Amino acid sequence: MRRMLTAVQAIALAAGAAGAPALAQSGPIKIGIVLPFAPPFEIYSRGMETTIKMALDEVGGAVAGRKIELLFENDENKPVQALAKAKKLITGDRVDVLLGGLASNLALPIHQEAVAAQQPTIIINAGVGSITGKDCSPWVMRVSFSADQIIRDSGAWLFKRGYKRAVVMTADYAGGREVADTFKREFARAGGAIVGEIYAPFATKDFGPYFAQAKGAKPDMIYAFFPGGMAIQFVGEYDRFGLKGQIPLTGPAWTVGPAFLEKQGKAALGFVGPINYVPSLDNPANRRFAAEYRKRTGGREPDEITVNGYDAMHMVAAGLKAVDGKTDDKRALMEAIRKADYSGPRGPMRIDPRTNNVIQNVYMIEVREVGGKPSHVVIDTIADVRDPPNGCTM
Repeated sequence: MRRMLTAVQAIALAAGAAGAPALAQSGPIKIGIVLPFAPPFEIYSRGMETTIKMALDEVGGAVAGRKIELLFENDENKPVQALAKAKKLITGDRVDVLLGGLASNLALPIHQEAVAAQQPTIIINAGVGSITGKDCSPWVMRVSFSADQIIRDSGAWLFKRGYKRAVVMTADYAGGREVADTFKREFARAGGAIVGEIYAPFATKDFGPYFAQAKGAKPDMIYAFFPGGMAIQFVGEYDRFGLKGQIPLTGPAWTVGPAFLEKQGKAALGFVGPINYVPSLDNPANRRFAAEYRKRTGGREPDEITVNGYDAMHMVAAGLKAVDGKTDDKRALMEAIRKADYSGPRGPMRIDPRTNNVIQNVYMIEVREVGGKPSHVVIDTIADVRDPPNGCTM
């Protein structure tokens, strides 16, 4: 009896092995997401978690009869953890698509691992240019922006409006440095002068000495970028230091994102700069998106970062539908996601086949008081902005 049972087991095991590929294709589609649920980026990650789940609900939670399963991992805002979590999701959980890279220092190791593993991957926020520039890969695309894409045109735009001398102030990390470098290049090309550069560490407790340095340079404006909680601190101290009304505050409008405006209050009024999304955009997709986000978050406004997770999930779903839910051919899946026909809350967007970077509108905004509270008001639109290859060959 023991021998017969063993033989039956052997036959069953062999049959199971032969049917494994078919079984895998009928199981859940796994989407791995690596985000920093830690300061200063936790506020963004929580919002992005909400919008990714929103998008999944909107596509019905499944494609071609296969349930979509979301696997979230916390990289703790540590590059070594971002790499470890990406490896876990790719080799341990065997995800079909990987999403991650909220900040540039976290995106770089995720990008490195994705390329090495030939893993379909979407960078969902970080703007570091090399990912879709000299280090581009057919396995990695970006649905958010590159820093160059958002910043590039603002140098000439501000110069034409009378700003001739600028001090650059950013957080001292890869993303901040790239914002500064892009603006310096384009502002100088337009004819402007950079009269000071200030890079503040994440642990900054008092911006006073930096503001004194900026004031001493006698600029026409401060071009600033600070992420997360630093943005709230920076704008508040700019006002309390007495620079508001003396030196205009400009820069990518990430510093005065919708997630921060309530706490920044009137200190943010007058800020001018570029951004890829504002909650007031008047299109059907954005009206639905913003209303649902407010419903799920107790009235909070969506922002330029949380929308990226929503758009990424919708583009993944469109790609999955195009391949009828089949994920065994990773190259075909990645190509289908890249070709996804999608217009979302921020307007029309598509992926540039030359770089795998998104093509989208960039909005110049001013923070004004609307209905008794500070809000982004679009004052100009730069349409259909794409990046040059910047060394990318695919």
